[in-house]
Amino acid sequence: MGKHNPQAHYDESEAGYIQTVSAGRLDEAASVFLARELQYIRRKNLEVPKAPLEAFTVFPVQTEVPAGAETAYQRIYDSVGVAKIISNYADDLPRADVVAEENPVKLRDVGAAYGYNVSEIRSAQFAGINLSAMKARAARRSIDERLNTIAWKGDADNKIIGFLDNPNFTEVTLSADGTGSATEFSTKTVAQIIRDVNAVIDAIPNATNQVEQADTVIIAPNAYNYLATTPRSDHSDITLLEFLRRTHPEIRRWMKVGALKGAGTGNKDLMFAGKFDPDYVKFEIPQRFNQLPVEMRNLEYIINCMARVIGVTVTMPLAFSKAQGV
Repeated sequence: MGKHNPQAHYDESEAGYIQTVSAGRLDEAASVFLARELQYIRRKNLEVPKAPLEAFTVFPVQTEVPAGAETAYQRIYDSVGVAKIISNYADDLPRADVVAEENPVKLRDVGAAYGYNVSEIRSAQFAGINLSAMKARAARRSIDERLNTIAWKGDADNKIIGFLDNPNFTEVTLSADGTGSATEFSTKTVAQIIRDVNAVIDAIPNATNQVEQADTVIIAPNAYNYLATTPRSDHSDITLLEFLRRTHPEIRRWMKVGALKGAGTGNKDLMFAGKFDPDYVKFEIPQRFNQLPVEMRNLEYIINCMARVIGVTVTMPLAFSKAQGV
């Protein structure tokens, strides 16, 4: 299946906009002005490649599911089967397979709107200035914020499972040997912290017989900042984070993620390691952002905006590990 092209949702003709706008109460010149402005604002919105929200940078975003679909399946995969040495004429080779837990998910619409009243349009036309694009950016931002929340926390009412709630990740229990029997990095010695981080990263090859390894570590802000500012030792010129980067060259990204703050049981901060590759995890958004033709309501011209979302699908849960209380 080819990739979904979001540009297709924006290629409405200028003539169509003018016809829609002219049905309102503006004169012909103002209608043409509004139509041109809305096209300009649409183009400016499309120039923004992605919002600076964490889900869009942590997870690979996929748009392959057609926006017109009503139902998709959010699948959690696992592989089964162990190979063995065989003879030349063996006919009983062990079967390897992939099993999946399927969670049917309705594609859900996420919406917001913005608009301009007649006075704003006429004033902008008279002054020869562009309509403010800030309203359109605010609408897009509100939709992206909702998509970001769905990626991390899901939506229980619509049976969408968020990344934080995936039940099949390998969970590493941190030793409670910090000050006051705490687990937080800030209460532990450097050696204890290195042990804990290594345990989370190594949990993946240990769970997959050394087949998989993490390429990304995401950490709640307080723990990340502690790693980034704490020296490796009293006589070292590198931080703990830099030491860990050198120890684990396979980790391409060490990321501070605000969504992990207080997201665990008992409001504990979280840390994840994983293979954040599209074959292992993907944030499925059949339609990222679509602005509908303008509508007139009373003395205001409204532009409805929509997105369609499935959520985060994890296709290889053993390629991810988590720890609470960092």
